[in-house]
Amino acid sequence: MLALCLPLGLTGYAVLQLPGLGFAGQPLSMPSSQTELVAKRPVASAPAPPPTLVAPTATPLPTPTAVPPPAPRSYTVKRGDELKTIAAEYGVSIWSIIDSNDIPNPDSLTVGQVLTIPDN
Repeated sequence: MLALCLPLGLTGYAVLQLPGLGFAGQPLSMPSSQTELVAKRPVASAPAPPPTLVAPTATPLPTPTAVPPPAPRSYTVKRGDELKTIAAEYGVSIWSIIDSNDIPNPDSLTVGQVLTIPDN
């Protein structure tokens, strides 16, 4: 047991003898250049924009213009036409075409019949 403790004790004593570590209640001493630890921020930089960039220009606002009401759309029925294809072509529902044209039977379109196509 003494063989294990003796080298450990001698090593500890030798370490305490190093300068700057202090021993037996002596205060630690540091060189004067290390007594103040002050963190300083780097100086802020404000680089100029690259010369290829130009300052933005103001975009002129559009002037309001009066929009005329849309003219009623119409479609003349051709051979093989179906309400679903006509409605899909104009982006409206089949029922809105039926209501706008008072069609009693959606399967009874006649060639040459003119349909009014609603806006909705």
